[in-house]
Formats: sequence, structure tokens, C-alpha cells
Amino acid sequence: MFAHRFASIGVLAAVTLGASWSHSAPDGMAGKDSPGDSDPNKERRDWMNKGNAEYVQKHWETARDYYLKSWDIKHHYTIAANLADVEMKLGHYAEAAGYLKYVLANIPDNKPNERKLAEEQLLECRNHLTAVRVASDVTDATVLVDGRDVGQTPLREDLLLEPGKHVISVTKPGYGNKTEELSAEGNQVDVTITLEKVSSPVSPSPTPPAAHLREPSAAPHAQSSSYRLGSYLGFGVGVVGAGVGTYFAFKAHSTQSDSDNHFSACLPKCSSAEKASIADLDQTARNQRAFSITSFILGGVGLATGVTLLIVEPKETAASAVRVRPWIGLGQAGISARF
Repeated sequence: MFAHRFASIGVLAAVTLGASWSHSAPDGMAGKDSPGDSDPNKERRDWMNKGNAEYVQKHWETARDYYLKSWDIKHHYTIAANLADVEMKLGHYAEAAGYLKYVLANIPDNKPNERKLAEEQLLECRNHLTAVRVASDVTDATVLVDGRDVGQTPLREDLLLEPGKHVISVTKPGYGNKTEELSAEGNQVDVTITLEKVSSPVSPSPTPPAAHLREPSAAPHAQSSSYRLGSYLGFGVGVVGAGVGTYFAFKAHSTQSDSDNHFSACLPKCSSAEKASIADLDQTARNQRAFSITSFILGGVGLATGVTLLIVEPKETAASAVRVRPWIGLGQAGISARF
């Protein structure tokens, strides 16, 4: 009954400019249009007229769409009154209550009758809704109802929600987020949500990088072993060369002595056979000397190689180092080592 009475006053006034609280057009909407008028007030007035035409035809949803276009241009309590009326006819009491609150907050003081009608219609909306009172121990926290921002704590008035399930969330930076589900039933439901302050995470002290311990590598040892093996082979070649060279040096000396003795024995006149025998001995002695010299050279190269490899070999610790020293004597040669 209240809705019908309020709607009749609001809408018929907009259509006929009759004697009701909304008989005058919203601010800036009165006056005759001038040719080429393109100001927002004319557009807002056109949407209102279209909405009123649809309202008379009881096309509630279409009327609401036109009223909303006018509302989007500029909010006015007369537009809010028409929106509240069609929302109630569509059964959207929560939306209608929101518009009615705007009407009561903005209607002029010189319109007591219209204010009373708005209060009566808001009371009817409350009869279809549940008043939800949300409280929190933290101020300035944002309250969300079904994901919609409805203000900050402490809320100045109760929330009017449609019956059924709703999700209430309260959040504030530094306090995290708390969500509760409630069932809006009856006249009023009280909800108290407690937020816990989130402690700032303590940044862990940077851990100094661990000292890089170089693990023993097998590569230097393998490389050292290669040098040492080459050194040993060089010393071996040197010893063999020295030994062979010494042997053939003695053989050459002995052969040459035999040749000299033959030559001394056949003097003053040596036969052709004796001369040939002496010549063979001399040639043999020369060959032996050449082979001896070659052996000494090869032995010397071997010993030099062994010494060089020992010098350039990667050094090991004193405890594990091997000392090798070649030696050469008259008619003999060798190496000595200390491990």
C-alpha cells in the first residue's frame, strides 16, 4: 500500500507535474528547451520522460533502465524516488532501500509530507529485508558484502540484505582479511568480526657465502704423473745410451789396439793380406767409435729430457716429492732417487 501511494505521487508528478512533492523538475531541468539545446539537463529530462512513459505501461524494467540513464547523468532525489518505486515493484527491496536512503538524505526540509512517505516506504522495504549489523575491533577496515564495498568500520547504519546466504568480508592493510558466511533471516542479525594484526615478516639476515673449499683434483696428480713417467723414460734412455756408448767405446779402443799391433808386427813390410786385415780392423774400430758416439748422444738427450721434465713437473708437497738425480761415471751411468 505504501509503495503504491509513494509511486503514484513520484511518477505522476513527473508525468503531469501535479501537486505532489516531486511536482517540480530536478534542479536545472525546468524551463523551455531552446533550439539546439545540448546541455546534460535536457538529456536527463528526456530519459526521465521516456521512463515515465514506460512506467505508465507497467514496463517496470524498461522504466528502470531509462531512470538509471538519467541517474547516471546526475543524482537527484526525485530520480532516486522513481528508481526506488520500480525496484520495489520488481521485488528488489535492498536496491529500493538504498535509493530511499538517498531520498531521505537529500530531500529539502520544506517537504515534510514527501519525507514521511519516503520513510513509510523504507519501512516497508525493511519488512522484506534483514538488518545486518557488522562490528569489528578494527576501525577504518573495509567491509565487503558479496564482494561489494559497503563502507568502512564502524558502519554508521545497519546493512539491509535480502533473505538468504551472504558473505561478509572485513579487510585492512596490516591486518589481513577475515571472511564469514551468514544467513540473513529474521529482522536483525549481528556479526562481529575480529581481525588479527599481521606481523611484518622478518627478513632473514643475509648468510655470508660459504667459503669455497677447493677439493683436491686428480688432474694435477695425473699431470704430475705424466711428467714423472716421461722423466723416468728419459733417464732410462740416457742410462742405456751411456752404457751402450761406453761399451762400444771400449770395443773401438780394443779393436784399434789390435789393428795397431798387427801393423807393428808386420813391419817393415806387410803383405797384402796383412794390410787388408789391418784395414778391416781400422774400419771396425771406426764403426764402433761412431756407434759409441751416437749412443752417448742419445743417452745425453735422454738424460737432458729427464732432467727437464723433473724441473717443469708440477710440484707436490715436500712429504710426497720424489728426488731423482742422474749420475755418470767412467764406463758406467745410472740414477739415484729418494722417495
